[in-house]
Amino acid sequence: MTYEFKFADPGEGVHEGEVLQWHVTVGEIVKNEQLLVEIMTEKVTVELTSPISGKILSLEFQEGDIIKVGDILVRIEPKSTGGKNLELIKEDLKKVEEDDSLFTAATPFKKIETSDLNQSEVKKEPIAAPSIRRQARELGISLSDIPGTGPAGRITREDFQSFSVQKSTSRVVSSGRNDIIQREDQSIPLRGLRRNISKAMRKSKDTAAHYTYFEEVDMTALEALRQDAKPLGEKNGIKITYIPLIIKCLIPTLRKFPYLNSSLDDEKGEIVLKGAINIGIAVNTDNGLVVPVIKNADQKGIWDLAQEVQSLAEKARNGLLSLDDVTGGSFTITSVGNIGGFAATPIIRWPEIAILGLMRNKLRPVVIEQNGKPEIAIRKIMMLSLTIDHRVVDGAVGAMFTNELTKYMENPALLLLNEGL
Repeated sequence: MTYEFKFADPGEGVHEGEVLQWHVTVGEIVKNEQLLVEIMTEKVTVELTSPISGKILSLEFQEGDIIKVGDILVRIEPKSTGGKNLELIKEDLKKVEEDDSLFTAATPFKKIETSDLNQSEVKKEPIAAPSIRRQARELGISLSDIPGTGPAGRITREDFQSFSVQKSTSRVVSSGRNDIIQREDQSIPLRGLRRNISKAMRKSKDTAAHYTYFEEVDMTALEALRQDAKPLGEKNGIKITYIPLIIKCLIPTLRKFPYLNSSLDDEKGEIVLKGAINIGIAVNTDNGLVVPVIKNADQKGIWDLAQEVQSLAEKARNGLLSLDDVTGGSFTITSVGNIGGFAATPIIRWPEIAILGLMRNKLRPVVIEQNGKPEIAIRKIMMLSLTIDHRVVDGAVGAMFTNELTKYMENPALLLLNEGL
């Protein structure tokens, strides 16, 4: 009997995925629960393990191929049944195939115990972080060619960067008087997370009617609050940034303007006002932008929010986000303030309605009113960039939303006064 291992439905509306990397070859003997393949869906990367022991007869797709739910990925010749009834084996395999636990978030690669396999059957893989593996695939670099200098021969980020620079082909062109070093073009396949980002951005721009509203915020009061909170946070191992503070300012604002915490169902022709306030936080990683989601942000305090922002960002950068971590968002925040820039026009995370961009927090001379008289003062000023789907939210509503948010950011004490209202 040949067992056909299929790509099952991982849930959350995922219908297809991309084959990122095979961890087995045709003819290889595999054991139950051995890692077979990494699949990247539009939500997250999953690792699929073998439900049985046996011999790999065929791999039905190549790395970079797009697969659909129900497609056969691998054909396996099961190990000797030891006399077990064939029909019972089929029932066991069916149960395994229907088990959602096969789908797990990307985790450090599983080690095959050599005591259970002959040395010739063990596939020795270079040790490297998932982010390095994905970059290597995108650049067409074999990790087996890179000598690792880390513990147990692990390939470090420095090892990879050094090798990729050396691999970049260059040639010398004689110009008569001087030699010119001319670098050749390099073609990089649009794969993995980069392909998912490209697809998502194109869908958002083709679907939503983007409109961006800008406003300046005096960050003096919020910065003072952050500085007061830092010692307590450091004592408890929690880094306090602007993000959790701004989320707290967003809660009453989103409640007052619920259409910015909604989505548009184009097929049904319905605007869905979200009951929960789930805030997506854009995180820049080595492979591109990912957006983990803080669920029920309106029910969490400052420290819980700060800890979750920190935890999700670390999971994102280490490629450890689960499907639940990146789904269910109702409003998104993206921050580029640590990089710089005066203003930007963020792209909505479809099917959401709005995204808030946080720009650089910079000292600037401003005119303030002091005792009824205008004065020039030096204040920390941040530009907010609110992009909305104009099909659902008018520009005037977006402006009123931003003004309301600015009110809380400039006077965070109002958050206490509004509690319970």
